[in-house]
Amino acid sequence: MEIERKFLVTDNRWRSSVQKSEKIVQFYLTDETQHPTVRLRIKEDTGLLTIKYPSVSSTVLAREEFEYRIPVADIVAQQHLAKGKIIQKTRHHVLGPDNHIWEVDVFESPDPHLILAEIELKTLDEQIELPVWIAKEVTSDKKYRNLMMAFS
Repeated sequence: MEIERKFLVTDNRWRSSVQKSEKIVQFYLTDETQHPTVRLRIKEDTGLLTIKYPSVSSTVLAREEFEYRIPVADIVAQQHLAKGKIIQKTRHHVLGPDNHIWEVDVFESPDPHLILAEIELKTLDEQIELPVWIAKEVTSDKKYRNLMMAFS
């Protein structure tokens, strides 16, 4: 079970706590109305096939997710079958104030002005300390989900 929350980022103060960064290119083989969703992703030199089911919560993204490594060449060969837009972003792994690792995604496409921070939780009610660079929570706002961005 994947459990996560998403937030908008206010400024660049997070950059001083980056642990590592990776380029990501991803696209979907299903559209926004199909469940489960099927996503193909290239993360640096690793290919990933991900199957995601709908969230069981309306306030936290809590859903079954299955991820498998596949050859990058297989993903590249299917890119012309992408449904919606191809998403390109750089993911920065950032150490938060309570030693949680945040994933800060700086999008190149489809919205080059968007920066989102996500945190994966162990339980639905896990408490976290928000870093000073966190703004509004957008977990429940579907327009900030990668799937919806691909089809906007």
